[in-house]
Amino acid sequence: MYLSRGIPIGYAKAIEDHGLGVVPPHQLSACVGSVKHVRSSDGREFVTYPSSYDPGPALCDHLEFALKHEGISLEVLAALFRAVKQGPFEDELSRHIQARPTGQNTRRLWFLYEFLTGRRLPLEDVTTGNYVELLDPKRYYTATPINSQRHRVRDNLLGNVDFCPMVRRTPSLQEFEAKQLANEAARIVESYDEDALRRAVDYLYAKETRSSFNIERETPSQQRAARFVSLLRELPALDSLNEAALVHMQNVIVEDRFKEKGYREAQNYVGESVGVGLRQRVHFISPQRKMLPRLMAGLLSSLDRMMASSVDPIVHAAAISFGFVFIHPFEDGNGRLHRLLIHYILSRAGFTPQGLIFPISAVMLQRKDQYDACLESFSKPLMKLIDYEVDEKGLLTVKGKTSGFYRYVDFTRMAEDLYRWTEETIRTEFRDELDFVVRYREARPKLDGVVELPDTLRNRFVQFCLQNGGRLSKQKRTKYFINLTDKEIHALEKVVQKYLVPRPKAPAT
Repeated sequence: MYLSRGIPIGYAKAIEDHGLGVVPPHQLSACVGSVKHVRSSDGREFVTYPSSYDPGPALCDHLEFALKHEGISLEVLAALFRAVKQGPFEDELSRHIQARPTGQNTRRLWFLYEFLTGRRLPLEDVTTGNYVELLDPKRYYTATPINSQRHRVRDNLLGNVDFCPMVRRTPSLQEFEAKQLANEAARIVESYDEDALRRAVDYLYAKETRSSFNIERETPSQQRAARFVSLLRELPALDSLNEAALVHMQNVIVEDRFKEKGYREAQNYVGESVGVGLRQRVHFISPQRKMLPRLMAGLLSSLDRMMASSVDPIVHAAAISFGFVFIHPFEDGNGRLHRLLIHYILSRAGFTPQGLIFPISAVMLQRKDQYDACLESFSKPLMKLIDYEVDEKGLLTVKGKTSGFYRYVDFTRMAEDLYRWTEETIRTEFRDELDFVVRYREARPKLDGVVELPDTLRNRFVQFCLQNGGRLSKQKRTKYFINLTDKEIHALEKVVQKYLVPRPKAPAT
């Protein structure tokens, strides 16, 4: 098990007693010693409590302990409710509820059982007492509540039974929220004139496009890159997304031969060929095809619910975009669509200044190790749970049901990382591009004062100089600028060095 010592309690007790194959929840607990102790590892907490906290032998008491002390793990609960013998457990749960019908965690447990199983316990509706929030808004990001009159519980989950992301309000996320990055971006925009902003737009969209393809180790044709830029520009005008809209987006960004008419028809996975006979090393397995309609319908419903609830835009974007890439609904283009969804949500929520874009993919590319680690925080524990085989043709078959692994993911880590990358994007990539446009506007008449070059050739000269520390290499001069004199080359280099070569950044104070 995940705990090295003590008597498992709460979710750990349920996982161990019923042999549940689940991605470990954020917190696991045990009883040992006389002092509470918390140990953190790989983003999870392992907590030991004094023996006085032991809930005893009854499963329902352990579940109430979990709801109170460990939070709500929909994946563990759903797996448990599938594993128990239905009749005996429903009898036990009904008696437990009847013994304490107004208890807050009792009502939460009752609601969650009926929510996750679709079954109705033989109990009368609660008629007295105040409503209780299902998720504690101080511990979780929540949606606008929907009252469940039967349980007197306010359902404030971010999704529904088909797809329901969970994001905890960690100190890190609360610190990011307090920075109000959207307001900071707006102030940056206000500090530039309209001409500079207009000139910067093309740079920003082009940079995001190049970076998103580079993350996938792809170099798109000019036509594909132009289609991607057009799609980025069109995103804010989309009121909502559905399967048809996602298929259209996929068709725009992939090569024509890889266009799809709907969600994928085959099992896909992320892997690489290794060794003799090109065996497949599998890094990630997506859900089985038969589960895609429900998962994707749930994801799109969750997207709309969070939008209507004004959930923090970065949290919203992380849950939906990473949820999308984990579901992997297409054969090709999932990574680029995943990053497009970030821009769609940030623009629709008004986080991104109108008409502009944050080149977040540029920071993801620079922080590729962090980006991969973020994805692997889900894929690595997942791969330990999936039973599969790959045949000699590279076709992968999944054995058993796996949809629960993708349905109730904790996206806290993804939200923290996306906030970190967004902050860096706004304070570096976004501002640097705007600054460059202003400097280039100042440099252009100086360059033209030396020699008037066609726009394409002037831009190429600047680009080559910037790639070579402010000087034009002999190779590039011979190939492109043989008609320029040494004096002209030297003068043009001086302008580039004065106005356009990035200056060292001042150390942070």
